[in-house]
Order: sequence, then structure tokens, then C-alpha cells
Amino acid sequence: MAGPGPRPAKGYRVVLLGSVAVGKTALATQFACGSFPEQCEPSVEELFSKVIEVNAAPALLEIVDTVGAEHLVTLKDLYIKNSDGFVVLYSVCSEASFEAVRPLRERMGRLRGPKAVPLVLVGTKADLDAERQVLTARGRALAREWRCPFLEVTAKSKLMVDQVFTQVVREMEALAPPEEEAPAPPTNAQDTWPSERFIG
Repeated sequence: MAGPGPRPAKGYRVVLLGSVAVGKTALATQFACGSFPEQCEPSVEELFSKVIEVNAAPALLEIVDTVGAEHLVTLKDLYIKNSDGFVVLYSVCSEASFEAVRPLRERMGRLRGPKAVPLVLVGTKADLDAERQVLTARGRALAREWRCPFLEVTAKSKLMVDQVFTQVVREMEALAPPEEEAPAPPTNAQDTWPSERFIG
């Protein structure tokens, strides 16, 4: 008798957010297609998809690469409201792009409410040491404040690119509401307190 077939992949929509030219398209293209775009034409949005395995289970990622232009703020708000997870990017070579992520995170909080938001903070262009304006320690400190994972990546050589999307899947799974199950037998009151979750 044949065993069970492969498990269906669980689908997630992941949105890349950040200023213009921080490397959103390069990150998505390298992850989904295995190539680095030497030139990226500005666009309203690009969609990428890829199945990866996280915690021994397949996950189908639909990755939305949003343009950073402020005049598309309404479209960006729709993605923030209706997506499952987020990769918030800045360039380590741009102080302005680092400063831009904080109001972006605040906007996410206003649109999504008080619940924790599954996100990963990413510093891009980590290979350009001579042009660096944002120290690694500052990105790490901001991630501790937000209680989210932090990575520095180099899309050109694919350094840490796959780990970004593995981490965001883990965040989405950790913060997802529990699936409906049959009522469990009554437990003691002391066993019913929700556990707290912290990310270092």
C-alpha cells in the first residue's frame, strides 16, 4: 500500500518594503530566480514565487516587491493590511534609508493593530564596506527594539539571501493564530496562561 503523498505547501504572501534603491528587486530576483539583476527599472510592483522547506514542511511564498515611491502609499497600505509577513529593508550604504524604516514600521503598527507583525529587518549591500554608513550594531539594536530577526545580506553573491525568507516563514508560523481543534479536556487555571514570546 502506497504511503501518503507529499504534503501540500502552505501559502504565504510576503511583502518587501523599503526606500527606493535599497535592493528589494535584487533580493527577490536572486532568491526566486537565482540571478542578480545588474540594472532594475523602477516599477509599481513585481511578483515572485518559490517553494521552500522550513521545519520539514513546504512553504509556497508569493513575494511582492513594492516600489518605494511615496505617491503609491495607498497601494502599499493595502499590501501591509492584507499580507502575511514582511521583509523591511535598508541599505547599509544609506543613512536615509535606515531612518526611513522606523516610520514605515510605525505605519505597519497603525494599519495592523496591536498584534505582533511577522517581519525580518534586513540591511542590504553588506559587501560595500567602503561605502557603509550604517553600522551593523545599529541594525541589530533596532531589531531588538522591534523583537524581530535581523540579517545583513549581499544579493550579488547571494550571501544570507535564502536565510531572509526562511526566517520570515518562521516568524509567520510562530505568530500565526492556532488552528481550530476539537475542544480539549478542562485544564487547571494555571495551565491556561498564554506563553510570552521574545526575540533576542
